[in-house]
Amino acid sequence: MSAPLAGVRVVELGAYTTGPLCARYLSNLGAEIIKVEPLKGESMRTFAYKIGEVSYIFHVHNVNKRSVPIDTNTKDGKAVLFELLQTADVLIENFAYGSMKKWGLDYDTISAVNPGLIYCSLSGFGHSGPDRHLRAFDTVIQGMSGVMAMTGAADGPPTKIGISAADNMGSAAGAMAITAALHHKRRAGRGQHINISMHDIMGWLSSECWAYLNTKAGPQRSGNRHPAIAPQNLFPAKNGLIAIEIETQKQLDALCKMLGYKLVDLMDSKAHETALEEMIGDWTAVRTKDDAVESLLAHGVPAGQVQGIDDVAENPFSWEREILVTLQHPESGPVKLLGSPFKSNRSKGVVEAPAPTIGQHTRQVLGELLGYSNDQIDNLAANKVIAVSTS
Repeated sequence: MSAPLAGVRVVELGAYTTGPLCARYLSNLGAEIIKVEPLKGESMRTFAYKIGEVSYIFHVHNVNKRSVPIDTNTKDGKAVLFELLQTADVLIENFAYGSMKKWGLDYDTISAVNPGLIYCSLSGFGHSGPDRHLRAFDTVIQGMSGVMAMTGAADGPPTKIGISAADNMGSAAGAMAITAALHHKRRAGRGQHINISMHDIMGWLSSECWAYLNTKAGPQRSGNRHPAIAPQNLFPAKNGLIAIEIETQKQLDALCKMLGYKLVDLMDSKAHETALEEMIGDWTAVRTKDDAVESLLAHGVPAGQVQGIDDVAENPFSWEREILVTLQHPESGPVKLLGSPFKSNRSKGVVEAPAPTIGQHTRQVLGELLGYSNDQIDNLAANKVIAVSTS
């Protein structure tokens, strides 16, 4: 089966999460990714959670890629990069606004040599507006976007979401925009400059909160509860927690009948929240998680066990769905990591190769795509313009 983006070539100039993860998503759809990184390798290679000498996060973000380290600050290095970009369909970068222009790698300059290029910029605040010059990482964006103010207990402080939500959502939005731009290019024959703001994306992540701006109190933190309907919360079973979420009148009726509670209108359910939660808590406390969830589902009440990451990793479902896969890395050995989030009847998602070692594919890429001889490559490496893996 052919992957949907097979034949699309992407050059990634990225670091940390947003750019590399965006490119990794495209690779799962079949795109070829050439990772251009500094001669010593991208900084995330040595970040936290190492497996051997390589960061686990780097492993996750860089599956399916080919590494070509280039010193783009040199004249010869920039020339090599421009040759690569002339063969590319997409460029992804996630540096601070203005950095690419300072380096002579801005959209206007590069599109002059490749007018069909789709150039995707991912940054904290986008390329327009008064805050575009601000540098930002995930926690800063969560705080400034209002998401932190909506997360946490009602009587507690604003709280960071437990994952790098702005980074991950920005990456996904970038991949979606690039896919749309590729479709547009097929129809119109033109490239374009996409600029994605993590701040904008987090605003959309909290889109349901904006309706409450028209209320006197404004949007409020409500912990695990829903601000308008009930019950939605976590409840203790004998051996852990379960989550229950009521969304429809039919589900609320089923729960009330199961508990022996009077039927109430969904729109009035918040007035019965405390009473319902007390009854649910008494009911779940004398049951195991498995028994409680099984009974709730049988009655038509949405429920599930609250699982830790270790529980998810050990669940056969995660492996059968290939949420998790094992790849053999030349330095780290066998690595268990996330597979492809994209699956269809035409393609199950591409997960073919582990993250590359530094310069693992320099000789291959420059030889095959640009026609460089081994002598040319060796000369560039000797002059520290490029790096070539010796393993």
